[in-house]
Amino acid sequence: MNFQWLTALRDYVVSMYDTVSAAPGLLVYFVALSLPILGWFILHLYRNVARNVEAILRILAYRISHALASWKTYVVCKFREIMPRRRTAGIEAAPGVEFDDLDLAVLRAAASLGPGFAINAAQLAEKFRLRPAQVERSLNKLSRNKMLDFAIGSDSGSDDYRLTPMGTAFMSTWHRQAS
Repeated sequence: MNFQWLTALRDYVVSMYDTVSAAPGLLVYFVALSLPILGWFILHLYRNVARNVEAILRILAYRISHALASWKTYVVCKFREIMPRRRTAGIEAAPGVEFDDLDLAVLRAAASLGPGFAINAAQLAEKFRLRPAQVERSLNKLSRNKMLDFAIGSDSGSDDYRLTPMGTAFMSTWHRQAS
């Protein structure tokens, strides 16, 4: 086995011992006390450098990931431009629902109640002096088109309806167009 490094280490330790033993005692104490302080400073310098290197690497990884995500989005958008689009089944526009005067009157009556209040076919038939079946057809039509919604907790025998947010938006648009 090769023990040359062990011999070199022994020679180095012997020369350091000879140097320290020849030095004055005060200098030896000063060096012995200053070495831990110097080691502490070197340790903190190393920690600060390591912290800064880690921060730089994390920022670099973050920016690279965002660049890759941006590039991926760009490629997907370009790919979608190249690919053919689905065609509709011949429908040019969504069919418009025609509301008659009774439907608009029912919506106005529901809107006049305010939020949280409900109305039923019997009350509306009495108010408009119509048969409840006519009013019920109008309520069903408005409910199918999401203008009115069933209210929970009806104490009368018939269904109660309240105005939906879509119905409120329709009524405000209709009032603006009528004005």
